[in-house]
Amino acid sequence: MVRAKKGGRHFYEAVNDDADNFAALPLTPSACWSGMSGHDHFVQFYEADEFLLNSLSGFIGAGLSAGEGCVVVAGKAHREGLDERLRASGLGLTDARAKGQYVSLDAAETLATFMVDGRPEPERFNEVVGRLVSQVARAGRGRARVFGDMVAHLCGEGRHAAAVSLEELWNDLQQSHPFSLFCAYPMKNFDGRELTASLADVCATHSAVIPSESYTELYSADDRLRVIIELQQKARSLEAAIAEHEQTEDRLRAVLEERERLLEREQAARAEAESANRLKDEFLATVSHELRTPLTAISGWTGMLRSGELDGQAAERALQTIERNARLQTQIIEDLLDVSRIITGKMSLDVQLINPVACIEASIDALRPAAEAKGVSIQKVIDTGVGAIAGDPARLQQVAWNLLSNAVKFTPRGGRVEVKLEREGAHVLIAVSDTGEGIGPEFLPYVFERFRQADMSTTRVHGGLGLGLAIVRHLVELHGGTVHAESNGPGQGSTFRVMIPLVSELVAR
Repeated sequence: MVRAKKGGRHFYEAVNDDADNFAALPLTPSACWSGMSGHDHFVQFYEADEFLLNSLSGFIGAGLSAGEGCVVVAGKAHREGLDERLRASGLGLTDARAKGQYVSLDAAETLATFMVDGRPEPERFNEVVGRLVSQVARAGRGRARVFGDMVAHLCGEGRHAAAVSLEELWNDLQQSHPFSLFCAYPMKNFDGRELTASLADVCATHSAVIPSESYTELYSADDRLRVIIELQQKARSLEAAIAEHEQTEDRLRAVLEERERLLEREQAARAEAESANRLKDEFLATVSHELRTPLTAISGWTGMLRSGELDGQAAERALQTIERNARLQTQIIEDLLDVSRIITGKMSLDVQLINPVACIEASIDALRPAAEAKGVSIQKVIDTGVGAIAGDPARLQQVAWNLLSNAVKFTPRGGRVEVKLEREGAHVLIAVSDTGEGIGPEFLPYVFERFRQADMSTTRVHGGLGLGLAIVRHLVELHGGTVHAESNGPGQGSTFRVMIPLVSELVAR
């Protein structure tokens, strides 16, 4: 059995076990009206207004002829077309209107009386529409027929959810008012696969669904079956095409996502390369400045010595200046050579069993005169029994010297530098702390990178190439250790912690 139900009542039914019974299925409103119970709610889909008006005139005309009350809520074109057909059939609309048996209202204006925030408001709907239906039903011997294309008006504006809500309000109203409801939707309102669910929701709110004229006008059961088969084939073909389209979309989406990832990586690589080039340019400018400064001093004092203008004390001062600047230039060149060895992978260690205490003490002794001259105190906390490590004593002393030299350089007069050497688990800890300028949080992640300095200008207060910490990191890693920097920010000082495994830990590995 094929049944359309509403509240347990059958709006129509037919046995479709054979073609003859299938042909008896009512497919037009007129075929359904004879079985109306007064609470029916059916929907007619249509392709042309002419077909709708013919169906509508039969629905309203039958009601007026039977003395029932009729309400039409439609657009101007539908109201005028319906009136024209009703008059042509001999019905007296003027008299029916005067008695309140026939009421015709504009769909958009009626909607405006109960719509709130784009959706029908139940209380206002019941107040406006419920009162209207009651009045017309009383004028029509207690029965009423209603046609409304307000729902079609909402769908035409793309508000399908609001249309479904309005259909449900009509259903609720029928529980307390005796009327039959005829709704109509143009098929064009549901064009597009994305509206399939909306069409199903509309159909679910009705007790009967009537196809559009391209199907209902077929009277032969064989023709209907052929159309159904064709529609089924088209639906399956469309579903296959949709599935293929979705697969293509998925592949295209994957390609686009991969393209975006590649583009992001390319942009990141380009930005990194541009940053590296900029840093190298800045570094070359710094190198030129740092090499030229000691050369200028050496050249100037050498010229004065050659002229014989300097007496004994002045000559001694000149030699000390030349020697100091020569050492400075030697250190710059050594740093450049070390970086070159690091980049080319040619940095090597003369590994032997060493006591790190001697390396740390030698670095402190070497830098103490410079610290005292600047008014910076060096405090040391040395555990002489930390144990032995496997490493290059010269390179380990270079690590300590670089860290200590940086601390003295960036600590103002009256400040303090602390050097700590102690055992921490299976490692030796070398920590150099200062009360100096500190490191900003934006620069802290880059403090051990080559060609980077917090201040890259040639007019900066502190000289140097800024390669010392990069060399420290590489040397520490060659010893199997780690190094990291800590600082609470500018003016808060900084701490550099080096961890190198003890010989016992290396043997255990």
